[in-house]
Parts: sequence; C-alpha cells; structure tokens
Amino acid sequence: MGLYCTRSKRMWYNASIMRRFAILTALLALVSGCSTATYRQCVEPAGEVLSVHETVARFEGFEEVPCRHLTTACPTQCSHGGRYARFEIERYERYEKPGKYGDEQQASFAFRVALRDGSPDAQTPVALRQLVEVLKPGQKVSLTWKHLYVTDPATGSKWPERVVMFLQTE
Repeated sequence: MGLYCTRSKRMWYNASIMRRFAILTALLALVSGCSTATYRQCVEPAGEVLSVHETVARFEGFEEVPCRHLTTACPTQCSHGGRYARFEIERYERYEKPGKYGDEQQASFAFRVALRDGSPDAQTPVALRQLVEVLKPGQKVSLTWKHLYVTDPATGSKWPERVVMFLQTE
C-alpha cells in the first residue's frame, strides 16, 4: 500500500494546520498578556469579489437576532437568526468596489457566531469565534471583510456572502 495523497487533501491538511496555528497563537497571546490577538483567513475564498472593506471598528457586543420568517421553513426548520457579533465602523482604511453590485461603505458590520439553539455556527471559523468571544464591548479592532458573489459549481446556484478576512485587537 502506498501513500495516498491528493492535491485537495494536501490543501485541506495545510488549511487545517493553519487553523490550529491561528487558534494556538490567539490563545497564547491572550494568556501571555499580549495586547493584541489576530485572526487571518488563510485560504482565499472562492467567488467574484464585489467589494473589500478594511476598517477600524469598535466591538459593540453580541446581539440575538430572531428569524425573520422569510421562507416556508421558518421558524421551526430554518437556520436563520442566532447570536451575532456586532461592530460599529469608526473609519475606513481601504475600500474597493470592483464589482457593480458591491456593498457601499458601511456604518456597522455583524457576523453570526452561533445558531439560535446556541450551538456554534459551523460557517464561522473556530479561530474567529474564539477571538470574538474574548472581546470586550467598546474594544477597538482592525476588521477586514470581503463581499463576494459565490457560485455553486454543482447546481449553478448563486448568492452573496460577506467573509471576514482579518480581525485584530488594538
């Protein structure tokens, strides 16, 4: 039996190592008393870039967002709503809008860290969730996210996503 390793498995393994390294680095920084902790998206997300937002923001805390009853599965069988980390944008460091339908500059930004039932949101990376959990309301951060237009190659379905690329405490 030979060693079985495909390119996609190597990429997954490398991304897994980077995620573990990011988690350990953030925890070490917090335990050692360092004043900053950082999350960086290691893998460039797939999709058409509609806009890029590099900001200095203030963490406002967590907000419980209810389901808005927008589909027939709501509210009992949907995955809408949950616990969101909320940030108020203080200033923009860089803004790009290469796509026609990209977001304009925002006054606030939020992303989901947990589902309605309290379980972690699997779509949000573990290292990012862990870093956000230790933030204190009013704390300033550097926050970068991308607004993407994603296409599922299997079905051809398309939808917008906003992916946090970088979060660092100041």
